[in-house]
Amino acid sequence: MENKIKANNNILELIGKTPLVKLNRITENFKGDFYAKVEAFNPGHSSKDRIAIHIIEEAERKGLLKEGSTIIETTSGNTGFSIAMVSIIKGYKCILAVSSKSSADKIDMLRSMGAEVYVCPAHVSADDPRSYYQVAKRLHSETKNSIYINQYFNELNMEAHYSSTDLEIWEQTGGQITHLVACSGTGGTISGTARYLKEQNPSIKIIGVDAYGSVLKKYHETGTLDTNEIYPYRIEGLGKNLIPTATDFDVIDEFIKVTDAESAHTAGEISEQKEFL
Repeated sequence: MENKIKANNNILELIGKTPLVKLNRITENFKGDFYAKVEAFNPGHSSKDRIAIHIIEEAERKGLLKEGSTIIETTSGNTGFSIAMVSIIKGYKCILAVSSKSSADKIDMLRSMGAEVYVCPAHVSADDPRSYYQVAKRLHSETKNSIYINQYFNELNMEAHYSSTDLEIWEQTGGQITHLVACSGTGGTISGTARYLKEQNPSIKIIGVDAYGSVLKKYHETGTLDTNEIYPYRIEGLGKNLIPTATDFDVIDEFIKVTDAESAHTAGEISEQKEFL
């Protein structure tokens, strides 16, 4: 019998099924067991691979994408990388409006992936014509045969994680998960995952991480968008100066805010302790 080559057709087939890894050093003074869902094992190095492939393939099913189409999106970096990766493999053009808060290496990487990149000022209001939201909308209106992913206001953002990320977590923990902690930017990851987990066990607590300078925590608690909460911060991809409809606030139990310094020092501590080695 002839042996068959066991290989994937392309790297898009490697999206998902990321490992769950126990945290040992950084949580040694905490009660309970803590695990990290290592989304960096996705081929595009983040959970955003999941929404990129889901939204783009849904657009293909609906006939919105065809040969020569252009995909346009706003991004702080990770979503843009995932979209650029999928675009290369599927043969689409890619235009990204990127926040100036994104690191130079991220912006360079997006360009190296073949994306046309527009760097937009980070610390302007969402309705300012210079903001990456408005620049992406303008580019979409000016570009024939294009789609705008619009991850902040796209229900498919949440849907991409429903019964994928969440099902993986549920199965990997044997249904023993008691708390889910996730950063919230667009809110798609935390919301989509939380919906499924709450359906399996309503007592699971969902904790969102927000940034000082962002409006999400106060909006969750009061239903009010307080523009006085908005001020510049350095953390990439976390928090927002608007309210994304891709966030289902009803399935989130609590938000905790973090500062730039806390985030940087904790990231450094995880690295120094070689937590995943």
